Amino acid sequence: MRKNVHRAFWAADRVQQAPSGFVDWLGGAAPPRLAVKDMIAVEGLIHSAGLPAFADRRAPKDAAAVARFRAAGYSVAGTTVTDSAGFGTITPGLENPKHPQRAVGGSSGGAAVAVALGLAEVGLGTDTGGSIRIPAAYCDLFGFKATNGRTAMGGVVGLSPTFDTLGVLADDIATLQEAAAVLVTNWAGQSAAPLSFAIDGAALAACDPHVVAQFETITSRLGISRVVREYEPYRSLAEAHSLIVCAEALATHGAEWRQRPAGFPPLVRRALAFGQRIGTTELTAAHAEVGAAQQAAREREPLILVAPSLPMPPAKSGAGLVAIGRHVHPITNANIRLTFKANVTGQPAVVAPIGGLSVQFVGPVNADEGLLAGVQALLATSS
Repeated sequence: MRKNVHRAFWAADRVQQAPSGFVDWLGGAAPPRLAVKDMIAVEGLIHSAGLPAFADRRAPKDAAAVARFRAAGYSVAGTTVTDSAGFGTITPGLENPKHPQRAVGGSSGGAAVAVALGLAEVGLGTDTGGSIRIPAAYCDLFGFKATNGRTAMGGVVGLSPTFDTLGVLADDIATLQEAAAVLVTNWAGQSAAPLSFAIDGAALAACDPHVVAQFETITSRLGISRVVREYEPYRSLAEAHSLIVCAEALATHGAEWRQRPAGFPPLVRRALAFGQRIGTTELTAAHAEVGAAQQAAREREPLILVAPSLPMPPAKSGAGLVAIGRHVHPITNANIRLTFKANVTGQPAVVAPIGGLSVQFVGPVNADEGLLAGVQALLATSS
């Protein structure tokens, strides 16, 4: 106990000196350094999940995933800024180190900034609808979301257990793969059979024409020509995702929210209030919709599906609405348009900056190893 208290006071002394992206900054960490999203516990450091209600809460011990990284030789650089409770896709108050006019994406935006600034080799964050992949796309980073259920979630403030998983950010694919091998439980190394690539036609149809043109140039250079077009019930899946996230967030934060509503920002209060209005019938139907999507993913031909990470060019800082073709959309809806489905189906996903565009690769469930190996080989042969 004395050790924990000492570390907590020491971290509190250093927090005023924290660089951009960090909530608590330890400084002096030796590479490889790990920047940990403030929804994931690090012993003695702030563990607020970005909520004012928990601004002074410090973690009594490391989250299970953080312990895995320490055991693998990583040192913790600090904890990083997140959108409140993991809601939102644009972490506020941060400048994009690589593109100052852009937003940084979210909700793992602070971890992305830490990696982009070179203050950590790896960012560790949560991903419930794209929270690793969206900031990776905005900050020209590599990002990986594990198959749901293949990461240790102990010590993580959840948003929606149905969809929550962990992921990592890095500035190169080799570092990303090394971190993924630490993060994912029962990592099996190289896949026995290489996976083929195909373009996700349904995802591409939802993109802005400028993004489509850029993407087609990239896939032509990569030698990916096969297109898979499958029916995608986007609206019903998006509604099911939203219903379940809000209902499960209420289960996590409802008691504290009712006691101290001022400790929850307006966006979170609205989401929790919505969760309170969801009926049993609605929630049952939403879970059935998700179950059907998961079953379809398991029965699908084992491919790596390729699409842009975002349906539009990354939004400018402060943007509330963005255009996709001739239509205008709320920024959060646009940001998660191509990322949330992998959370619904539970599939692993990698995003990579290629030719000025962030490209997403989605693999079969539990094929995390094959997905990363395939993307790394593809990029190596095309460089």
